[in-house]
Amino acid sequence: MDFYHSSTGNDIPIIDDTPEGRAYAMPSKIDGSAVGYAYVPRDYSVYPKEMFDPPSGMPLIPESEMDARWEEQEALKSSLEHVYLGGPGGTPIFTNLDQNGDGHCWAYSTGQAIMLVRASMHQPLVRLNPHSIAVCLRQLQGGWCGLSARFALANGLAEEGTGPGQWPLHSNSASNDTPACRALMAQYKVTEDWIDLTRDVYDQNLSDQMSKTCSFINVPHPSDFNHWSHSVCTVRWVRIEPGSWGRLILNSWKGWGRHGLGVLRGDKARSDGAVAFRAAIAA
Repeated sequence: MDFYHSSTGNDIPIIDDTPEGRAYAMPSKIDGSAVGYAYVPRDYSVYPKEMFDPPSGMPLIPESEMDARWEEQEALKSSLEHVYLGGPGGTPIFTNLDQNGDGHCWAYSTGQAIMLVRASMHQPLVRLNPHSIAVCLRQLQGGWCGLSARFALANGLAEEGTGPGQWPLHSNSASNDTPACRALMAQYKVTEDWIDLTRDVYDQNLSDQMSKTCSFINVPHPSDFNHWSHSVCTVRWVRIEPGSWGRLILNSWKGWGRHGLGVLRGDKARSDGAVAFRAAIAA
């Protein structure tokens, strides 16, 4: 198996069409714990594309500038990868969220993106619980990232914990959906619009160039993959070698990758749905 050698010195696995890459991407268990998938394609008869806001616009970074942008991020250690691995000795500033085998990947991709946005804005580190999105939507059998992003835009999501208004770790109980919880959730809304730039092609997807542009302006984006039946958070695009790029993702499986990080390369890197959080999160 190939690895991406990040600037922090960590070896991050590359997921591609090699037998090793395919096997690494599709485990049933990690360290004895179940993993979860359950991304499902959007039902257009129930959720027509008009439910989403129109694109707000994104000045795209030309491909010809991307090498220079990459080298600047590496020199300044200014990317979201550097933010996430900004703990002592290149450790993560928070442990990646774990969906615990439940089919809530589509909510966890949004939750981790919100946590990365908050971290990049130097806001207090608060561990969020994306189970709250799936349960509040009564959507326990799978979904897609646009649905969880729409909920987070309107409602936010819950803090992880057992205190007043918090949501217990991995709980699928609707009894947690209380007025106190909703009030606390509202502190973690996406406070500006999220981007839906190619509705005429994929309805809420981002092209590779759009995704790379997000990468160079530190905008994390939940991303869905049909080939994987899975949704994860895109952290940035990385240059594996000259002329070869991959999508660095943060997964919601305990013990997977390097602190939850892996790189999707080639056809595996092409998303089938994505939304980008480009703005502030309420403190």
